[in-house]
Amino acid sequence: MSIRLIPFNTKGLKFYCWGLVKASAMLGILLFVTACSSTPEEAPVEVKEPERQDLLDVGTLSSVASDFSAPKTEADALTKARTEEQSGNLEKALYAYIQALDFNAKNAETFYQIGRIHTMRGNIDIAFRAYNEALSLDPNLMRVHADLGVISMDKRQYREARLYLEKAIELDQYRLEQLENKQVMREFLVPDQDSPARVYNAIAILEDVENNHQQAREYFKLILELQPHSPVLITNLGYSYYLTGELSMAEKYLRQAIRQDSNFDRAWTNLGLVYVRKGLYKRALATFERTMSPAEALNDLGYFLMLEGQYEKAIALFERAIDTSPSYFEQAQKNLRRAKAEISDEFQHAGY
Repeated sequence: MSIRLIPFNTKGLKFYCWGLVKASAMLGILLFVTACSSTPEEAPVEVKEPERQDLLDVGTLSSVASDFSAPKTEADALTKARTEEQSGNLEKALYAYIQALDFNAKNAETFYQIGRIHTMRGNIDIAFRAYNEALSLDPNLMRVHADLGVISMDKRQYREARLYLEKAIELDQYRLEQLENKQVMREFLVPDQDSPARVYNAIAILEDVENNHQQAREYFKLILELQPHSPVLITNLGYSYYLTGELSMAEKYLRQAIRQDSNFDRAWTNLGLVYVRKGLYKRALATFERTMSPAEALNDLGYFLMLEGQYEKAIALFERAIDTSPSYFEQAQKNLRRAKAEISDEFQHAGY
């Protein structure tokens, strides 16, 4: 039940209290203190749930504290969202962004921020919903195309990924074209600090996946103009050369990546693959051991040799891995059985 406060005349109250004092000194003092000094308590402001409940996830409502004040304007909500995110409170930031839609449901940027946070929280379905609403309001919002492209790559939805990634690059290239200072590299403008570097990297990987290796390398080299010391990009370029058997070029770039970051595991692993392909098995094993235990390195080397049809060498390595491991090595046991089965099949097909 709500209490309605009735306004009163302070002058009248003054005379009322004075009359009580004249009638009875002790009782009047008590009543005067009670009536004239007390103030009504303010009721706590409840958080109004935002209209777009479909953009909330299960954990968000329960995690928003009762003292989370309701915003009065869109700007107030957006400021609250940014502040909460900077403090690491993604749930509160998300809630505030969704509250901002109650004031302006046509802000594409707000929908993008909602999608971005849901992506960070792993709520991909809700993220897609928010991103698509952002694009319906602003079809040329580059960051939305970028996020959707990367998400689609992660889900191995390559056709959709290409559409989003190419659109993001198109929009970025158009933006670069408007700048006074720009650098051209082949058919592209070199990206700058405002370019979505991950998009250029993602589409390069996609080109490698679809065996367009030359195009992949052009994208890698393009973004390396912006980030020349990135071990990730240099490793990806080296792996692209590995895929086409250009092992000297692959080794060159992988070693360069390791010089940039000697603790970058993927560069070491890919370099080990190069040595396997070159037949330098001892060097490959030593390279694998930079990122894994001796037993795991033996198992991995055996696995790659098995893929190349060298089953007897693979079997020997799997057995060494099992003997070297301090505990039961399930994966090596499985690989050993598979390699032995492959040899048995070969003999059967040969008529032995």
